[in-house]
Amino acid sequence: MTLPLPESFALTLRGYDRDQVDERIDELLTEIGLLTADRDAAVAEAETLARRLEEARSANAALRARADRLCRTPADPAAVGDRVRHLLELAHAEADGVVAAARQRGAAIVREAEDTAARKLEDARVHAAREIEHARHRVEYLAATERRTADRLRKIDAFLAEAAELLEADTRLHAAA
Repeated sequence: MTLPLPESFALTLRGYDRDQVDERIDELLTEIGLLTADRDAAVAEAETLARRLEEARSANAALRARADRLCRTPADPAAVGDRVRHLLELAHAEADGVVAAARQRGAAIVREAEDTAARKLEDARVHAAREIEHARHRVEYLAATERRTADRLRKIDAFLAEAAELLEADTRLHAAA
């Protein structure tokens, strides 16, 4: 801040008017004193505010720690006032209701899953029974086909044996002739 100075002092025979200069210096010293007092008061207030801010921060940290601690541990209804106790009882009742509803929903989901599993198991059994029956029919068909093929092969073997005998007999007759 710049100090207001008069543009000039009145000139006298030996320089400036001494009374005017002394008066201005007194004004300036008074103003400097007031400014110094204002500055000191502002510094003191700033220090006070800084202390209060630090105290508020400490109190805030303590309150946050307490809130965290209170949130982590369930509140004991016997350790609080009537209104808070009532609110806690309501909260516990609501929590019990939520837990009961969740258990009911869980039980319903389990029942639904068990019913679905039972239906799928029954469907699988029916499908397996059909596949087994189909496989039995296929086995019977293949066994019958194998028997027919074996019977035909025996007939073919017998026919070939008879043809071989006839051929051999014919060869002997031709050799004897």
